[in-house]
Amino acid sequence: MNILLLLAVLGVAVNKVEGQGLIPPPPLITDQPYFDSTMMTNHTAHVGREAELHCRVHSIRNRTVSWMRGRDLRILAVGRYTYTTDLRYEALHQQGTNQWTLRIKSVQPRDQGIYDCQINIKPVKAFTIYLRVLEPKGEILGAPDLYIQKESIINLTCILHGLPEPPAYVLWYHENKSISYSSSRGGVSIIMERGPTTISSLLLSRARLQDTGEYICVPSNLNAVRVMLHVLDGEHPGAVHANASSQSLNSDRESRGCGNSHNYCHNVYVLLCTSIVVCCVLRICAFGWKVVSL
Repeated sequence: MNILLLLAVLGVAVNKVEGQGLIPPPPLITDQPYFDSTMMTNHTAHVGREAELHCRVHSIRNRTVSWMRGRDLRILAVGRYTYTTDLRYEALHQQGTNQWTLRIKSVQPRDQGIYDCQINIKPVKAFTIYLRVLEPKGEILGAPDLYIQKESIINLTCILHGLPEPPAYVLWYHENKSISYSSSRGGVSIIMERGPTTISSLLLSRARLQDTGEYICVPSNLNAVRVMLHVLDGEHPGAVHANASSQSLNSDRESRGCGNSHNYCHNVYVLLCTSIVVCCVLRICAFGWKVVSL
């Protein structure tokens, strides 16, 4: 009988070793509270959404759990009670469970940082969670000003980062007029790739001077982003800035009385003064220190 019992115990032990990757280890048996080893140390939330930071403690008994914000060492909650005037914070705990939750409503960029779940014993035990806040942003490549040659293909790319979910749609406008496949302009293509980063590309064939103007990318769940497009008729983009600078410089020169020949006037003046000095030197050398009349 004893031999059979021993074989049975050994069999159970072998089965546990073979399946230890499938069965989670049981909680430790101790009088001291400790944190659950499966908790995540990082949490991500989007601006305007809700974030919940979870903390699980075993063998808590009659101790309390509190939440502290790392950036200002402020106690936000103790047990199920919240100790802050910021109504976005809420402490949650269901009696009889080992989980304490800090809920943050309408998350803002300033909420990003470290939060400590603390067990109120001596010394205090703490588990740190880092909250990362994603702020949706949009941009059009090449903004704020984009230059393109006439008759070439216009490619405007709108990139949307940090969205909680891909936008339902992305609309394009030119000078506040909607652009679509059926636009009277013709040659319009819109390509959209949805994902954690959503990309919408507006393609216009054979750029024309009338295509110059402001283009707006309007996602369904984000503020609009803009770019100013300049269609050039054989002129290099640098020439546009050069001409503008030249006109400004010419206006300044004209206000001085010399117009576009300001440098020329200055050079002639210097040459005249130099000639007079040379003549004086030559006469002094020829006639000595006499009065020289020019």
